Amino acid sequence: MALLEVRDLAVTFSTANGPVYAVSDVSFSVERGAAIGIVGESGSGKSVTVKSLMNLLPSSAKIDGTATYDGLDVFNLEPSRRKHFYGVDVAMVFQNPMTSLNPVKRIGEQLTEGMRFHRKLSRGDATARAVELLDLVRIPDPAKRLRQYPHELSGGMRQRVVIAMALANDPALLIADEPTTALDVTVQRDILDLLDGLRRDLDMALVLITHDLGVVRDRTDDIVVMYGGRVMEGAPTEDLFANTVHPYTHALRSSIPNMSMPRGTRLSPIPGSPPDLAIAPTSCPFAPRCTHVTDACRTALPATKTLDSGASGHTYACVNPQLGEV
Repeated sequence: MALLEVRDLAVTFSTANGPVYAVSDVSFSVERGAAIGIVGESGSGKSVTVKSLMNLLPSSAKIDGTATYDGLDVFNLEPSRRKHFYGVDVAMVFQNPMTSLNPVKRIGEQLTEGMRFHRKLSRGDATARAVELLDLVRIPDPAKRLRQYPHELSGGMRQRVVIAMALANDPALLIADEPTTALDVTVQRDILDLLDGLRRDLDMALVLITHDLGVVRDRTDDIVVMYGGRVMEGAPTEDLFANTVHPYTHALRSSIPNMSMPRGTRLSPIPGSPPDLAIAPTSCPFAPRCTHVTDACRTALPATKTLDSGASGHTYACVNPQLGEV
């Protein structure tokens, strides 16, 4: 049984101008100790999907579908179980560490707060564990950092602190939502390598949210590609790159810089804009931007199909699939 199983997830926001269909019919699973990447442009529904699992959506959100964690119904947890579920069984690393950290509290206080609440550790034991955590995420002189405020640390160090906070109660599943936003390229790589190494060392499952297929290529076991709040393609990582099917996935791959490109080669941006999620989809959401669009794409939502290649679990939602590597 998978550690996390999401089936037919739909999230609709009620607004003054009518409903917004942020997520529709999203399904995926995460095995224990495995890593899955959820990839797509801004507005594709990635963050809303994981925030629904973390109970972080506003009251205007209506959630349908099911999500089970180790047999537990995530959307219907008893209050006593919910209190020690988020941050213990499942933890999350958010996009911007400066909005995740309290600017007027020292790092040590913020690191130990969750451990003292969930694990009932004494102040001394929690402080000792906080030093271990900062050392685990490779922050030098961890005892000194506990006495500092967030503004005294670099962006990369702040992100490492946020990761340490997420790991404080030994979660079995870590969700990282665009964890390298606003960091420079070299720091981005360090943070991603750190997450991947921690996942392996701690035997922890990882859900990595990103807009960049290149980020997840060597760091995940499976990939889910989202667009317009829907899953366009999903497959084991190696198979997705060897047998790319959906035109949107092809377009994302074409926009990734490649060191083998001749000097002066221009990247291939995706023309057009993402769909208006306030309009209920009645056809393929990518059709207006797709270079392989047909009349059938504009008349109905494409059914999810399984790729007939002998590969396990490669699905796509397209009536005009494009087989082959970019």
